[in-house]
Amino acid sequence: MNPFYEKLFALQTAYNAHTNITRISSREDFYVKHIEDSLALLPFLETDSGAGAGAKFCLFDLGTGAGYPGLPLAIERPGLRVTLNDATLKKIKYVQSVLDALPLPNTEAVWARAEKLGQQREYRGRYDFVAARAVAEIKELLQLSAPFLRLGGRVLLMKAKNVDAEISAAKRTAARNELSLLDVVKYKLANMDRAIVVYTKQ
Repeated sequence: MNPFYEKLFALQTAYNAHTNITRISSREDFYVKHIEDSLALLPFLETDSGAGAGAKFCLFDLGTGAGYPGLPLAIERPGLRVTLNDATLKKIKYVQSVLDALPLPNTEAVWARAEKLGQQREYRGRYDFVAARAVAEIKELLQLSAPFLRLGGRVLLMKAKNVDAEISAAKRTAARNELSLLDVVKYKLANMDRAIVVYTKQ
């Protein structure tokens, strides 16, 4: 396991002692629910999303919270350019403190509402991937994600296993934002059923 994670756990534990940024406090839960779960996205970053051989991929972590899944992905993929976004200032302050402590020059933390950030030239249409971990229903996440994606980019949504109803409810939103359902990959995390729902921008 990458030694960065023990440092990350120590930083999170110390910060969480005075500012509540995550309910996950034990080392075991940290490694399973934060690290292992985040790294379930790695195979999706290694597929050809149309950016071209050798391209520097960019990932936008929507509603990053305490920095997941973006921080572990940035640690494991130094060539991946990662933007960690959240609308809650205390969480972005924590994430920035992590970036100040760990050598992750490929990563930035941005405090803003995603719906406003996606309209800014610096962020609009820039990203190969938008990732989110269960911060809202799929239709809302697609609406927020679409402006950040370039053509051929992918939305990676980490959800509980039962996603059929959410996918069905999101059909109109997906079509309106030129997003097509590409895959639903189910997996086990400890004793929990999880799914990664993948859309691509046409």
